[in-house]
Amino acid sequence: MEEYIEEVVTLFEHFYSQKADYVMTCGGRFEVLGNHTDHNHGLCIASACDLQIVAVVKSNKSKVVNLKSKGFDMNEVNLEDLEIKIEETGSSNGLIRGVAAYLVNHGYKVGGFDAYTVSTVFKGAGVSSSAAFELLVGYIFNVLYNEGKIPTLVLCKAGQYAENEYFGKKSGLLDQIGVGYGGIVKIDFKDIENPVVEQVDYPFTDLHFLLINTGGDHSQLSDLYSSIPSDMYRAANEMKQRFLRDASKEELEEVKSSLDDMAYNRAVHFYTENERVSKAIEALKNKDEETFLRMINESRVSSTKYLKNMMVEDKYEGSPLQACDLLMEATENHGAVKINGGGFAGSVIAVIPDAYLKVAMSKMSKVYGKDNVKEIYVRPTGPVTMYDLRK
Repeated sequence: MEEYIEEVVTLFEHFYSQKADYVMTCGGRFEVLGNHTDHNHGLCIASACDLQIVAVVKSNKSKVVNLKSKGFDMNEVNLEDLEIKIEETGSSNGLIRGVAAYLVNHGYKVGGFDAYTVSTVFKGAGVSSSAAFELLVGYIFNVLYNEGKIPTLVLCKAGQYAENEYFGKKSGLLDQIGVGYGGIVKIDFKDIENPVVEQVDYPFTDLHFLLINTGGDHSQLSDLYSSIPSDMYRAANEMKQRFLRDASKEELEEVKSSLDDMAYNRAVHFYTENERVSKAIEALKNKDEETFLRMINESRVSSTKYLKNMMVEDKYEGSPLQACDLLMEATENHGAVKINGGGFAGSVIAVIPDAYLKVAMSKMSKVYGKDNVKEIYVRPTGPVTMYDLRK
């Protein structure tokens, strides 16, 4: 057992004064391609990443979840009461209670456990720290009380439900699927209740993923985030459809004169982004680096020109757009970079060739700080049991 894991086990034993049963982990996720397409039933490519939450766990044979995260207050949730609590909005308690409620409502068992967690999934950088937490809690219930028989998609939906209804954040299912399945996945949201998930190998050993957290305050961006699906829905409605996926790019041109520029442009992004996802998946399967990188760069251009989520109004300084420009300058336009997540502020994800990785990390670290520039790796699994300490 590596030293880092041993430290977390020791923290559990000191905190709870007992031996643990399991060490479980769940990674974060990053968006490879498919920015702002899921809510209109589009196509996306996501990947689990090696930034992870480690949980040391023991069943306590009660109906109470005790979960202590390093650096945070204790979470205590009585599973006898699974009603929504207004005071738990935006809290880990809300996520735990919400995951449990979904599972119970769908015929699965839940029960109490003691856990101690340590996370390397840094918040606010678009790697889905909340989805990682949700999937880990669901996985603990799965292992302890359901013999590991809960399907991955059910765990993903439990996480989304908890985030939407108990935590108070209206997110799609992309984050949970990216976290829950592991590896790189293509997600087709045409049937949003039953998305089609296809796992795809990452064949490029000479291309590295680099995450740059540009910072910025997300608390004031809710209206900007919600404006994107709203504009897309308006374009779809003009084509007599509820979602853009149910119409076509050709139909969009027929109603262009009836739409304002923003609704039209954001719909253009949706259709061209879906095309880029399909081309990128073929590039991964065919080991075609040039096309894969071009699709990511074209996504950045589309987010800048059409989606308009690369910065807040005209605030270029400190924006994701500036980070993209600085990154491409550092690599002399080799590799690719795009927005990661909702946009306007936050993180960008880059794909950097071997020869430029060191200089890119050095130059970006000088601007954003070493802790905000990380090489990340594709995590091959969703939540897993790393060690069974009972053996």
